[in-house]
Parts: sequence; structure tokens; C-alpha cells
Amino acid sequence: MKQIQIFAIVISIVFIGFTLGDPPTHDTENTDVISCTELNGLGCVCHTIDQDSTVLTRVEGPKSLRPGETAMYRIYVSRGPALGGGFNVASRFGSLATVDSTVLWLDNELTQKFPLAMQPGDTAIHWDFYYTAPFNKLKDTIYSVGLSTNHDYIPNEFDLWAYGPKFVVEIARNATTVEDEITPEDFVIKGNYPNPFNPSTTIVWVTPDQAETKITVFDAAGREVAAYEVGVSSKGQNEFRLSALSFPSGLYFYKIESGAYSAVNKFILLK
Repeated sequence: MKQIQIFAIVISIVFIGFTLGDPPTHDTENTDVISCTELNGLGCVCHTIDQDSTVLTRVEGPKSLRPGETAMYRIYVSRGPALGGGFNVASRFGSLATVDSTVLWLDNELTQKFPLAMQPGDTAIHWDFYYTAPFNKLKDTIYSVGLSTNHDYIPNEFDLWAYGPKFVVEIARNATTVEDEITPEDFVIKGNYPNPFNPSTTIVWVTPDQAETKITVFDAAGREVAAYEVGVSSKGQNEFRLSALSFPSGLYFYKIESGAYSAVNKFILLK
């Protein structure tokens, strides 16, 4: 009996040792690791501790936007093992949103829903995302990190990663911006943020007069899908938080009517 107990203890210790020593593994349904950018984390340290200079990560897109403006950006990962890869993207002040189902928004970062394989003839893997500039900043920074792997879904020393250069976005506030052209006599929709969004967004407009205000939402085919009695708008800037929890994903138009004034803008709902 004593020999059996000793044998069981030895087996347990060996099993625990293997369990503790095994690296974490990912599969095609569980690769959404976040908090790896310089803004929120320490890199892809479940693969290797230090970043590798052979991996090239970069973000491309507009370097200047108006306050509240949305544009599409792209992150590239190349070199290294380059059989597959993943990424994280974060912004300090602006908002980020997915373009398609290959990307997820988790805990203040974008990441891949599943690792992408390098296609024959390609030199880089890429993902698209939306960025919306903040209203009250002159500059913003987009942070990125890219992972180049051997595409076996096992994080180990054969997978390499590197931060991308900090991508600075200038928030334009010169005489050509919509914001600076607004005068007290203008009625204008300044936009909504975030855009694209899920499930809610804040609509911002400026009106020269106090007036009862209504916001009507139409789908891409022009059909009315919702109407909101906002109440009396104040002279100057106003905001309204709109929830689209029951709407399907897609492009929508919204019309603001305030007294004798009206204007139309659009937003994108991505679920």
C-alpha cells in the first residue's frame, strides 16, 4: 500500500510539472488575446518575452482628420516566420471599430478573431479597422503590435512579435475645418462619435436658436426606422445619445429637425 501511495505522489508531481511547463495554446476559436500594445500591455509575451527586429508592424491611413471624423486604417504584419499572424491596435483618445468579422473589439483594443495565414505571393498580412478622431484633442496616437507565427496555434519561441511605430493623427482645427467655420448663425451637424458604433453613439449638432428638436433615423433604402423627440435644443452645441440595440448592422441616415432648421448625416452600425 505504501508503495502505491509513493507511486501516486510521484505521478502527480510529474503531471503537475508538465502542466505548469506546457505553454498556453490557441486554437481557431480562441485567439483573441488583448492588452498587448505599448498603451495597454507588454507585447505578445505569451510567445516570446522580447520583441524581434525582424518583424515589421505598421499602420497606414490618414494622418490628419477633423474632430469626430471617421476613416479606415490598415495594419500590416510582415517578415519573421510569416506563415500566419495576429495583431492588437489601441488608441489613446479616439475610438476604434471593426470593419469586418475577422476583427474583434475587446477591452479597449482591437484584435484578430482568428489568426490569418499568409497567402502565396503576399509579403504581408493585413487587417482593416475604423478610427474616429476625438473632438477635444489636437493630436492622438494609434498604438499597434504585430505577431508573425509559424501558424501552428502554439505560442512558443518560434513565433515573433514587434511593436509598430506610434502612429500620430493630427486633429485639424484650421480655417478649413467644419468646426471652425461654424458661426452662431449656423445650424450644422458636427457628426456622431463613435462612428462606426455598437450599440450606441452620441450625435452632436449646433443650432443658433432654442427650438423643439426631433431626430429621425432612416435605413440605406430610405425607410424610417426610428424617431426621437429630443425636446428643446439649447442655443449652441447640443448632444443626444442614440441607442441602436435593436437595429441590424448597416448604413443609416439621421435627420435632425430643430425649429426652422434641418440637416442630414449618416452613421454605420457594426455588430
